[in-house]
Amino acid sequence: MGYPVARLSHADRPEALPRALVSLMQDVGIPNGLTAVGYGEADVTALTEGTLKQPRLLAGAPRTVGAPELDWILRDAMQYW
Repeated sequence: MGYPVARLSHADRPEALPRALVSLMQDVGIPNGLTAVGYGEADVTALTEGTLKQPRLLAGAPRTVGAPELDWILRDAMQYW
């Protein structure tokens, strides 16, 4: 993606990919999280319940994802920058 990492310290390197992704999202005009497309904190419970009813959405996850994990993911996805 052309993000310079060679001069980053070992401690700063884990943040290189997230920064590059946010930069790309901003460049292409992706909405800034779930709030930008009309969802809010009050919607998290319904979104979690709806997701759990569709196991195909979770089948490809690299680890088990339940209600607590989805709650955290959705709350964290409200706004990215």
